[in-house]
Amino acid sequence: MKLSYYGYFTPFSGYGIANLNWVKYLRRLKVNVSVNAKFTPRPGSHEWEILNDEERDMFKAPFEKQRIGIIETTPNYFYLNDCEIKIANTMCETDLLGEEWVTECNKMDYVIVPNMFYYRVFMESGVTTKLLIIPHGVDGKRFSYLDRSKRVRDDYIFGCCGYLNTRKGVFELIQAFHSEFNSDEKVKLRLHTTDPELGYYKNLADPRIEITNELWDFDKLVDFYHDLDAFVFPSKAEGIGYPPREAMATGLPTIVMDYSGLEDIADWGFPLRPIGYSYEHPMREQVGRWAKIDIPGLMGLMRYLFENKLIAQAVGKRSSYLINEFCSWETSSRILKNFLYGL
Repeated sequence: MKLSYYGYFTPFSGYGIANLNWVKYLRRLKVNVSVNAKFTPRPGSHEWEILNDEERDMFKAPFEKQRIGIIETTPNYFYLNDCEIKIANTMCETDLLGEEWVTECNKMDYVIVPNMFYYRVFMESGVTTKLLIIPHGVDGKRFSYLDRSKRVRDDYIFGCCGYLNTRKGVFELIQAFHSEFNSDEKVKLRLHTTDPELGYYKNLADPRIEITNELWDFDKLVDFYHDLDAFVFPSKAEGIGYPPREAMATGLPTIVMDYSGLEDIADWGFPLRPIGYSYEHPMREQVGRWAKIDIPGLMGLMRYLFENKLIAQAVGKRSSYLINEFCSWETSSRILKNFLYGL
């Protein structure tokens, strides 16, 4: 079958990573995908150097519009998909859509969302277009499992990565770590961010907290995960949340907020339940709420992982199996292909 695919493609954003992988894995399933990229990595750019040959090949053939088109972006770009059958693959970061996004969703023939949380959100917001749930995947070969049970070193290392800003809960994470662990305990917190603003905090008074602020390739990111003992991702609102999924794939015991785009994987790790909700940063496109972080609860979970390392590692091993079994790109793209063949 033939398919038009619209969106922006970059290894440095959630939508960009998703588009790269949907196209790559659909092509492996013999779907003839023609790419119409709003943003394309250019030869010689940092994005281009990170891509492999299979990914670069996506952009070499001229675009041909087909009967069926998929666009994966925020709804304000859905108009780019002008195929006969219009499909959108999207999400949001709160529990309510604004009228503008609802209107754009209802112009599509189908809207794909990543989990049941967003199925409810889109319905309750007024989306009447047919909704489908197809989870996003993780590349389990790239983010490979590592058995940490025989690791010998003094320090226990927590970590978090991503575009670490207020929404990601990074400042509550720093507060929880600094409050829970005494200076004489052998524990560290490593934060890697692509948000340059967090770089201002590199010289924190607590020397156990390390912050890096660079654009890494995937090999260096995998090394980061492999060198950790536990992962913490207390995001207040999330569309997909690739970092905790990647961390779980490598076998890391992972503390994850049980809300929004993370709700489907929270119980596979160590779920952090919200203590309430707030309209912290309302936008007209997303007028809903963020979760409030239970800082004492987060402190307790971090303490539990630190003091129960073998149990934590067993949970990490189980979460790696679940991610690879139910949230692999092979599985997700096969579900999408089977749906497309029914159109």
